Amino acid sequence: MQSFLIVAKDKNLASTCASDLLKKNSVDPIDADTQIYEKMMGIEDVRNIHKAILLKPFRGKTKAVTIEADEGITPEAQNALLKILEEPPANTILIITTAKKDLILPTIISRCTLVSPKEKEIKLTDNDVLALEQTLDTLMNGKTGDKLEIAQDVTKNKGDVFLWLEKMAILVKNKLPENNNSKYLSFLRELQKTYKTIKSTNVSQRAALENLFLSL
Repeated sequence: MQSFLIVAKDKNLASTCASDLLKKNSVDPIDADTQIYEKMMGIEDVRNIHKAILLKPFRGKTKAVTIEADEGITPEAQNALLKILEEPPANTILIITTAKKDLILPTIISRCTLVSPKEKEIKLTDNDVLALEQTLDTLMNGKTGDKLEIAQDVTKNKGDVFLWLEKMAILVKNKLPENNNSKYLSFLRELQKTYKTIKSTNVSQRAALENLFLSL
């Protein structure tokens, strides 16, 4: 069995990379099974993956199972997944996609071919800067109700939360030289910590942002 680990924050980029691997290995679409996990992948999910892997190819010579685990995989699930990698069935390709390499155990990484597609650099437009500066001012000086409203607005679309956190981190980082203020540095650290928490746990995105904003 060939195993690949694709690390990319951009889900679309990761999916494209996975599709390219399937084409390169001549996997017929009917023999390609993609499992998408909106929450952190658990041990029961791995059991279902194991059942899918044991199936024989329907049309071609090779089958593939793609695991889209952008929210991470629990340690217990990774240990169960490790057993599959240690005793791989023949004619099978396993692809795991994740946003960050450090969400995956070294034992899993060592048994996979690591693929890190080049991602586009995030740049702030003038509109981004204007909107984020207004939001930052509210977060630093606004009322509790206004901060909670921002958390609600940011998390309306779950897929946009990580991009918002990244853009806000860029803005705050750019402001550090001109604002010799420990509050900005503390906020930047908390932004990074919140990003990692949301990525690696099942915490509510809205609750995580509310806790962050109310701590300012």
